[in-house]
Amino acid sequence: MIESRFRAPSVQAAGDAATIVAISTPPGRGGIGVLRLSGPRAMAVASALFRPAAKSAAPPAAGLAVFGRFVDASEDTIDHGYLVVFRPPATFTGEETAELWAHGSPTALRLLMSTAVAAGARPATPGEFTLRAFLNGRIDVTQAEAIRDLIDARTAFQAKVACEQVRGRISEAVNRLKDRLIEILARLEASIEFSEESEAGRFLPEGGPWPEARSLREAIETLAGTYERGRRVREGAAVALVGSPNVGKSSLFNRLLEEDRAIVTEVEGTTRDVLEETLDLGGVPVALLDTAGLHAPRDEAGAEAVRRARGAFERADRVVLVLDRSRPLSEEERTLLDCLDGQRRLVVLNKIDLSCGLGAETALRLKQGGGALEVSARTGQGIEELRRALTESVVAEGAAGREETFITNMRHHDLLRRAASALARAEEGARRGVSDEYLLLDCREALDRLGEITGEVGIDGIYERIFMTFCIGK
Repeated sequence: MIESRFRAPSVQAAGDAATIVAISTPPGRGGIGVLRLSGPRAMAVASALFRPAAKSAAPPAAGLAVFGRFVDASEDTIDHGYLVVFRPPATFTGEETAELWAHGSPTALRLLMSTAVAAGARPATPGEFTLRAFLNGRIDVTQAEAIRDLIDARTAFQAKVACEQVRGRISEAVNRLKDRLIEILARLEASIEFSEESEAGRFLPEGGPWPEARSLREAIETLAGTYERGRRVREGAAVALVGSPNVGKSSLFNRLLEEDRAIVTEVEGTTRDVLEETLDLGGVPVALLDTAGLHAPRDEAGAEAVRRARGAFERADRVVLVLDRSRPLSEEERTLLDCLDGQRRLVVLNKIDLSCGLGAETALRLKQGGGALEVSARTGQGIEELRRALTESVVAEGAAGREETFITNMRHHDLLRRAASALARAEEGARRGVSDEYLLLDCREALDRLGEITGEVGIDGIYERIFMTFCIGK
């Protein structure tokens, strides 16, 4: 049982049967503040704090908000609001649950919290409500992780992807892979179990289970291969504007943001640090980085500015190389064109509102061979085309196939790769004539790794790492 294997000191399992309490709304003042209770005494603790306005002998009906006042141990009124009771097993945690809906006063909520603790509840640890939902079989680990992602979502598309995962999209994909692997294991084990019988071969398809194992491994690798696009959806991406001084990087930065965020002057080297702002491109948050011009520095500050600029474009997912169309290419720019990876690079020819000094042949080569875009940061010409190109370049892999299942979590990616590696070892062993009993070990390892994704295989410490990243009250 998972409950018996997981006993992290800071996150107690549902089997401890304690009633937990937490303020589940964000810190600060607001219209409504929610105190949440879960556990065998949730209703008893809530009743100690609540006095209904309408006198009734009947207990509150599940899901019905009952108006009244909240009191402390001395029966002094703390606030007025609603009590809502949820009956198991149809609750988020699978346990008896009660919520007190008060005004969003930090002082009133703290008083309610201390009164609930005095009445027998224990303060919840981060993620403990969701942990109990997992331990009580209401959700699996992938759904729990998606709840955290939904809370942290910064764009509508991130929220949509997380919501689909909360509903079990990743779980369903992994379970389909597991079902195929279980079928292979069952046939392989049956052929071993009845190896002495004349019809032992009927348990295996012609050619053995390895063609299907290969197909399954490829399917696992395909799902694992969606991680890079999923990572961008979940975490966002970074785009660095790089180039020589005075090519218009800061002007382009401001134009894309539609605000005057960066200082723009005719003086070379105005930008000395890396400026960062967030763009919503295709539903994915993109960190847009404005960097200092790349040049031979004349002083220590200039050297540090160039160092930071190079660091920014080295770690960025995509690099927008900004060139000044009104002047010839410099040696530094020719070097950048040659050394930057074409998959990461997008070339922009800025200042098309000025006469072309780049040279017609060079401009044509950059546009036709390098996909360069012509824009004017000053007038806005070509900016929408640039925005579309950025969306395509940065997030197309994450957003274009919006109906496709893709993974967004590094833990899932690592476990899928390990499952595929275990199957690859089994395939190689079969080719070398290794006994089926040993090949079963690799197949079972692959099944365990898939089970870890959804939490069916308990690994000490993994749940603590997952649930401790949650906010208190969720």
